[in-house]
Amino acid sequence: MRAAGGLAAALAATTAAQGLATLAVFVLPVLAPAATRELRIAPHWIGYQVALVYGAAAIGSVLSVGALRRFGPARCTQIALGAAAFACLAMALGGVAGVLFGSLLVGGGYGLTNPAASQVLARLAPPARRNMVFAVKQMGVPIGAALAGLLLPGASLALGWRGTALAVAAALLAAALALGAFRPHWDAERDPRGRLLRGGAGSGLAALRERPGLAALAAVGGLYSALQLAFGAYAVTMLVEEFGWGPVAAGAAAATAQVLGALARLAWGMAADLWRSGLGVLAAIGLASAAGVLALPFAVRWPETAVLAVFCALGASVAGWNGVLMAEAARLAAPGRAGEAAGGVLAVTFAGVVAGPSLLALVVGALGSYALAFAALAVLPLAGALAAWRTRRREAAAGAAGNR
Repeated sequence: MRAAGGLAAALAATTAAQGLATLAVFVLPVLAPAATRELRIAPHWIGYQVALVYGAAAIGSVLSVGALRRFGPARCTQIALGAAAFACLAMALGGVAGVLFGSLLVGGGYGLTNPAASQVLARLAPPARRNMVFAVKQMGVPIGAALAGLLLPGASLALGWRGTALAVAAALLAAALALGAFRPHWDAERDPRGRLLRGGAGSGLAALRERPGLAALAAVGGLYSALQLAFGAYAVTMLVEEFGWGPVAAGAAAATAQVLGALARLAWGMAADLWRSGLGVLAAIGLASAAGVLALPFAVRWPETAVLAVFCALGASVAGWNGVLMAEAARLAAPGRAGEAAGGVLAVTFAGVVAGPSLLALVVGALGSYALAFAALAVLPLAGALAAWRTRRREAAAGAAGNR
């Protein structure tokens, strides 16, 4: 049991939980061809289902504060995985109504996982390695997405899409039960009498106002996530329709960008620890993202190798910021309240996730070009970079004043 209280075990458990929760999010989108046919709904409706999931995740992030106080991070993670399991069950057996209810469940559970993990890791991670620890934990997101793409289509051939969803539900329930081993260590500081709604409804957002820098950090998350999801949603379409690429080559380029984004999370985390400035790294990521999308209108006529280089650079920036953001939320939080800070920051971040693809679609409609629309959206990472840099400058000025 002593090992269950250590950093290595906590990092492995929280990363695995993040990966499984992400896997649950992608169950219906990956299985959409078969699922939508049997449910008799148009495939494009899956886009609304994804928006519903992340909208529920934003609410779950806010409400996580009261749940963390009352139940502790281990029990909250168990609840999150259990909710995702029942979501898969509802989607498999409940028809369209089950899909709607399951989407709310899986999103609400997904919104719990990051605040719970942040509360645990903020307590255990040494300050000199905080960014790297959170970057490793955030690798659970691309790992879960990759597992969904690699395992679920093949499983559906053998089990059908409903059987595959039920198999994922069983795996989620098993993981939820296994996390019980961490309760004595992770949940020791919980308050069993804590009120769920009074402590949770809005108190995560209230933490953004109470601690200097957290509101700006939440804005950075919302701005960066909007561009990240827009890029993930429309990269292939842009390459096919404007750059003249074939669908296979376009898909491979987009996948390469996503893989590099996952690996870049570790590199950015290492840089933040080395430079001792997570906010400075977040500002650099914003500038790199803006440079990448501003290059797209010019890249339309570039050779394929040059376009691929732009896409790789974009993947490393637009999808590489997440771990540093979570580490900074933990650093800026009040002592013992990293979960609250993470909940507030993630509520705004998930709002960006929901808004990003729709915003790009509106700009494409106005400009008639995906590349020009992405260039116009450079204002998002530039605003995020400015917010991160100004927060860093204010911290430095406050530190200098305190040392006088």
